[in-house]
Order: sequence, then C-alpha cells, then structure tokens
Amino acid sequence: MKKMSRIMMLALAAIALMSSSAIAQMPPTAVRAVAVKQQEVEPHHRFTGSLKAVARGSVAALEDGRVLEVTVREGATVKEGDVIARIDSRRLAAQKGELEAAYGTAEALIAQREAELRQANLDMERSTSLIRNNAISQQQFERAETELTIAKAKLETDRRRLDEIRRQLELINVRLDDTEVHAPYDGQVISRHTEPGEWIRAGEPFVTLVSTGKIEAWLEIPERYAGTVSQYAQSVPVNIIGTDRKFVSTSAKRIHDVHARTRTFQYVLTLNAEDAVLTPGMSVVAWLPTGPSEKSLTVPKDAVIRSAGISYVYKAVAGEEGTKTAVRTPVKVKFETSDLVVIDSPQLADGDLVVVEGNERLMPGMAIAVTVEPDQTSQTAANMAAKTR
Repeated sequence: MKKMSRIMMLALAAIALMSSSAIAQMPPTAVRAVAVKQQEVEPHHRFTGSLKAVARGSVAALEDGRVLEVTVREGATVKEGDVIARIDSRRLAAQKGELEAAYGTAEALIAQREAELRQANLDMERSTSLIRNNAISQQQFERAETELTIAKAKLETDRRRLDEIRRQLELINVRLDDTEVHAPYDGQVISRHTEPGEWIRAGEPFVTLVSTGKIEAWLEIPERYAGTVSQYAQSVPVNIIGTDRKFVSTSAKRIHDVHARTRTFQYVLTLNAEDAVLTPGMSVVAWLPTGPSEKSLTVPKDAVIRSAGISYVYKAVAGEEGTKTAVRTPVKVKFETSDLVVIDSPQLADGDLVVVEGNERLMPGMAIAVTVEPDQTSQTAANMAAKTR
C-alpha cells in the first residue's frame, strides 16, 4: 500500500510538471489590463435589505350591493383611474328618480310661494295706504301684516326643502359614482377577493393592489452609521440579488426610529422600475458611503475574480525577454463603489497592472500579451464621490 501511494504521488507530480511545462510553452494570451491606482475614495459599507412597494392595499367597495363585474385578475396591471369593478346600481338609480321628482315638485311649490308672497306684499301696501286714511280697522291691517309674514316663512321653508333635496341628489350621484370602482394608482393586481354575483358590503375588498413604477429599497443600518449615512448616501447603486440588474436611487430618507433589539434603523432608497423587473420582497445589497474620502488602492470591478470565498486578481509581471506573466494575486475587498473595488493587498502597489479582460480564462504562470487600457479609475472615483454627496 505504501509503495502504491508513493507511485501515485510521483505520477501526480509528473502530471503537474507536464502541465506547468505545457503552460509555459503556450503562446501568450491576449488580455487587457489597467493600472492599480491609489486615490481618494469615500469609504463604503455593505448593507442588505429588501424591496417594498411605495403603495400596497386593498381596493374596497364603497357601497353595499351585488357585484356585476370584476374587470381584472391576478397579475393584471392597471393605470390610475382604470375601472376595477362594478356594483349593481339599480336601487340607487331608483332613489335618484324619486329625488328628482321631489325636486321638481319642490320647485313648483316655490313658484307658488313666490306668487303668494307677491300678493301678500301688494295687500300690505294697500292696507298701509288705507290705514293712514282710516279706511280699514287696525285689526284688518294686522291681519294683512300677518299674512305677509306667513308667506315669507312658507317661501323660506320650501326653499330649504329644495336645498335639502338638492344635497340628497348630490349624495346619490356620489354613491352612484362609487358603484364603479377605479384604481387609485398605477399598480398590479396580486390578489382577487370577489366574483360577479356575490354580495359585497362597503369596506370589503375587491382586489389587493401593489404600486408599480417607483419602488423602495429598505435597508437595515446599524445605529453607529446614523450620522454618516444620512450625510453621504443619497444617490447610490443598489444591487438586486435575484437579478443581474443594478439601479441607482433617485432619493433617500432615514426612518428616525431605532429598533430596540437589533439597534438598527431603516434607510429607504427610492428606485425607478418602469420595466416591472423589480418585485416587492426581493433582497437587495447596497454599498453606502459612510465617511469622508481617504487614500486607498482601487481596481475596476472586472479585475476581481471571486471563487470559493476567495478574491484575487491577475497581476501582469514582467518575465524573460520582455514577456509578461499572469500572477494570481490574492486581495482583500474592503468595499465597492458602482465601478470600483477598493482593495488591500501587500503584493500590489500603485501603478501595477492587473488584467480586466481575458482574466476568466487565465491560469497562474500563463504568458500574456498585454494591452494597457487608458487610466479611467481616477475619473470614476471622482464621479462616484460627487454622486454620493
């Protein structure tokens, strides 16, 4: 057994030697590289959270009645003002007809009261003239005066009755409008609660609706970052874990309430999601700036390879006769911005070349033909610093 194990070890060593020799004999692999740059970058920290809809709620009935129609099903998208459901309005329409008839009668009665008041005014004018000439008694004059007062009171009473009927008509029109239920905002139906033919009461839901368009990323932030995050983090990139998409927040706000057990507060970033890719409940990650700029080594994100929990880059090292060799160099990722990775590595320094294109097919020790990309890391860092202030 020992002899066999020794033979296997020698065979593996021979294979490794042959592999190294084969790699050395391979023609140089064309890659693109950029220089590692030490520059001023705002420190960032990784925070996690989830997406929440800006608005979510049940679209409820405002009137009792039999459901005539529910126009949407689960998954349907609606615009603000779209019809969601209709309720049988025949009883309300009948009540409206009665009120309209009463309104017409009240108008006719007012016309009669106005004519009676005109006659009472004329009688009063004549009585006033006759009483001066002692042509009528005081009792007759007082009777005319009383009839005028009664005519005014009747007209005022009927006018108030007409106004009451008018207000009842306005209310019945509102109730009739409420038998047709509209979407309160742009959204998507996630649940339907009733079907045509059922009896629904005011306050009971037709559907549950979540808003579309803008969506919010709610992040859990430790309380020690309360001052710095609020000061520096406004327009920041947010990675959606369930997709390969990245969104930049349009606004940010802090919820001024620290959780008693976790000692965290919530920081809300508003994102635009017009293409409906983002869904409430999705997990998100954001690297938020947590302080003023400081000098750090930076490389583009494409330079860093992550595998089995290890992060590394391929450094282009000068070899024999002007050739360059890919050297696998471990790095510690301190934090990320939208385009840069801030790293720490004793084997890298300002100006070293790291591979950003073609590194996925490299192996340690491979010969490489390097095309150096223009230095864009400084401008990227400056842009990020401006965006996150």
